[in-house]
Amino acid sequence: MSILGAMFTAVSGVNAQSKSLGHISDNIANSQTTGYKKVDTRFETLITVSNANLHQPGGVVASPSYANSLQGNVNQTQTLTNMAISGNGFFVVSRAESQTANQTLFNDLAYYTRAGDFEVNRDGYLVNNGGYYLNGWAVDEDTGIADTSTLAPIQITQTIDEPTATTELEFVGNLPASSVVNPTPPLAPTNIKIYDALGNPHTVSLVWEKRADNLWKLDIVAADSTLDPVSGTLVGVNDQAMVLAPTTANVPAVSQVDTVTLPSDGLGFGQSLTFTIGSNSVTVTAPVGGYTQAQTGSAMVAAINANPGLAAQVTAGNLTATTFDVSADVGGTPFSLTLGGSGSGQTNLVTIPAGGLALGETIDVDINGTLISHTAAAAETATQARDALIALINANATVNTVVTADVSTANSFIINADAAQGTFLNTVTTTPSPLAAGAVTDAQSTGASSANTTANGLPVAQVDTVTLSGTVGPGEIGDTWTLNVGSQTVTYIANGTETSLNDVAVGLAALINANSSLGVTATALGSTVQLTAINAGTAFAATVSASNGTTDSFIDVQFGTSAATAGQLVGLSNAYNLNGNATTPTAQSAGEDAIITFQVDYGVGPQTIELNLGQFQTTVGVTQFSGKTIDVRRFTQDGLPQGIFKDLNIRENGDVELNYDNGNSRVFFKVPIAQFYDANTLKREGGQAFTETFDSGSARLSGAGENGAGTLRGSAVEGSNVDIAEEFSKMIVTQRSYSANTRVITTADEMLQDIINIKR
Repeated sequence: MSILGAMFTAVSGVNAQSKSLGHISDNIANSQTTGYKKVDTRFETLITVSNANLHQPGGVVASPSYANSLQGNVNQTQTLTNMAISGNGFFVVSRAESQTANQTLFNDLAYYTRAGDFEVNRDGYLVNNGGYYLNGWAVDEDTGIADTSTLAPIQITQTIDEPTATTELEFVGNLPASSVVNPTPPLAPTNIKIYDALGNPHTVSLVWEKRADNLWKLDIVAADSTLDPVSGTLVGVNDQAMVLAPTTANVPAVSQVDTVTLPSDGLGFGQSLTFTIGSNSVTVTAPVGGYTQAQTGSAMVAAINANPGLAAQVTAGNLTATTFDVSADVGGTPFSLTLGGSGSGQTNLVTIPAGGLALGETIDVDINGTLISHTAAAAETATQARDALIALINANATVNTVVTADVSTANSFIINADAAQGTFLNTVTTTPSPLAAGAVTDAQSTGASSANTTANGLPVAQVDTVTLSGTVGPGEIGDTWTLNVGSQTVTYIANGTETSLNDVAVGLAALINANSSLGVTATALGSTVQLTAINAGTAFAATVSASNGTTDSFIDVQFGTSAATAGQLVGLSNAYNLNGNATTPTAQSAGEDAIITFQVDYGVGPQTIELNLGQFQTTVGVTQFSGKTIDVRRFTQDGLPQGIFKDLNIRENGDVELNYDNGNSRVFFKVPIAQFYDANTLKREGGQAFTETFDSGSARLSGAGENGAGTLRGSAVEGSNVDIAEEFSKMIVTQRSYSANTRVITTADEMLQDIINIKR
């Protein structure tokens, strides 16, 4: 029996290894199958008789060992509806029994799988490659709570997302503190698109206008609404007036004119005349033959007008035979001129007889009481006598500080006053004995001089006084006060914060002084404004007018005026909103919500909207700090138009989120996870599915990530848990074992043959 037992045992071994190879083959074949769970082989010995004295071979039995709970690799995909379980559990799926064009009927038996390669089929169901339909819980759209009492195949029928009417606007931004009051052009409105109950788009605009420092108007414009959030017109008392009266007449500047009188005898050869104003001067020197009085004038006028420094101050002209005028270029700007040079003062011409002097003849020249005497020691020519007298005059310390003698001709010389416009007394006498060659002559002429013919006249600035009258105050918003100077216009518009006409005068004066091109400055004095010409002597023509104000209704927006609240919203007032339906909050303390509530109607009934401007006395929401334009940081609304289903997303917690092309996302389903006490004893079905068994226990359903269940990963699938390297190793071992068992059979057979041969 031992030989036969060995043979039978070897046969069982061959059979067991065959089964093992089948399991290995199945694993290798499904190594790329999504959600596949490998099958291992469990070997068990068969015992017949086995004790201390005897052991009969019994053989071996091979049975499958399932690795259903072993996690496979999670691989990312590009399909949004794919999903993988990371951790314990299975998807709950159903099998379709029958399908028609309009209906799918399902088998009541629950199936379970790890194959998460689901895609949306034509009927909106999520179906995996094995043909199983994913089951889920319905989620209440309003509460977000899943109905765990009912489990059914997920069918996406919510392909249309209903529109959502706008109920809330949130504005976060900064209003420019540096904006002028009532700017022209106005600041650009801030627009936002909202939706009515039918999903139709409409535009709501916030129009901001600064009406005073730290005080703004807000108009909410809903152009195509039959209800107007802000409407009405404010009308004040029609008694505003302005009266203009000149108080100081304009006096233009007068240009100084000086008249220069030229030397009556002109300038002799080499004589010069110098004209000087300040640091600028010109000199005219007579050429050979000299200048007549008229020629001297012509030369001086040309030299003055050609000199850049002098021409920038004065203009020479009005030339006569004996004089010319010098006029200041700038009216009211004085100048002072001096005349100098050898031709500028008195000139005496002393002519000596052509025959000269005989021995002993004497010529006496008396200059201001100082006698200059020359006696010929021998006969002298006229030239010798001339040179001797010139030398004596110029060498005399008393005389040469007043006059200078110089050559004129061969028988004459000139005596010039040294000082500009200077004069001197001079006589020429001879000795008692007559001169043989003729008499000595002395001709006197007056030098150049200057006289102020038109005095400098300073200009006087024109002053006009504007007197204001009328009513001011909160009810006079929009009153207009206008000043025109030439083609320029300045307009002050009352903002309602004025308490007296002086406030109007101060505001108008500030606008005038901010515009330098007007040519006037303004000073507020009580209820009057004084206008003074910037350039004295420059006339201006002004007109004034005042009119009663009308302004559209608005919501008053107040910002802080203290260091602690500067730039922060401190108040909203509806006092100037006469007929609109907008309302402002009652509680406006620090930290309170700054919400303006208003209604619009686009043909489907009143629609209430809240405009959230942040919080009072904080920097949350709307602020007023430095800037030139409205800086919108966030302007949002909660309405949506109708949406069409676009795709879906699976969250880690199992929520099936449907995405629409209007940007909205909604959760209608939740994917549960089924857990078993012994998942390895589940019954295998086709297409990587399982059904429960007595040994596995009943399924326990939980949300993903709850009660020990795994979490879901969207756009991913779980691969096979087969390890190819491990399977190859097992295959080699199986092959060796199989061969060894066949060898046992062969050996047993040979031994039996030997026994049979004994009998023969």
